[in-house]
Amino acid sequence: MFQPFIAALTGTSVEFFETVVIAYAIIRAGHPREAVFAVIFGHLLVFIAAFFLLPAHTAISVDWLRLIAALLLTTMGLYWAFKSAKRQMLNQRPRWVSNPLGKVGITPESLIPLAFSPFVFLVMTKSAVIEATEILLVVFPVAAISGDWPAVLGGAFTGIAIVTLLALLLHKRLQSIPEVKLKLVIGLLLAGIGISWLLEIYSSTGFQLASPF
Repeated sequence: MFQPFIAALTGTSVEFFETVVIAYAIIRAGHPREAVFAVIFGHLLVFIAAFFLLPAHTAISVDWLRLIAALLLTTMGLYWAFKSAKRQMLNQRPRWVSNPLGKVGITPESLIPLAFSPFVFLVMTKSAVIEATEILLVVFPVAAISGDWPAVLGGAFTGIAIVTLLALLLHKRLQSIPEVKLKLVIGLLLAGIGISWLLEIYSSTGFQLASPF
């Protein structure tokens, strides 16, 4: 239970934090409704898609699901760690922190005050869908292979709750959070979980897996 919960919690927190930073920038630019509704709508879209795709994992053998989950966690964790370590050495911050509006393609000219801006809503929805999909890439394989859906979903919702609470408490200081160091640590943690699963698979099967279907 511990590993699935931690994997879901950390993976969700990192990706949702990026969404919150961009949404907060849009809120400060004068479009709070577009930001909030888009975040909710984008995550709902991905949740609904995941719900309908849920039965698909039963068509793949447990051993292959476990291998896929382990490879995804390892690859994503190492990628996050490598990218964060590089930024740390170069003293750089990701664009979604230094220029969150520019990251999603919103220019000052497009932020003319309106009753409701469909453009801003669609751009924020796209960003939310992308980040929610990355959350799904962590959460779904872990849940499918562990079978511990309560722990995984609990970890994901806890991550969202923690990030939301931090945003409400810190708001103007969101950009002061050391996201590069956090992502480095979380990347190493996810990679560690993935590698431990790979070692377990190797010790039990020697990677001699039957047909995935």
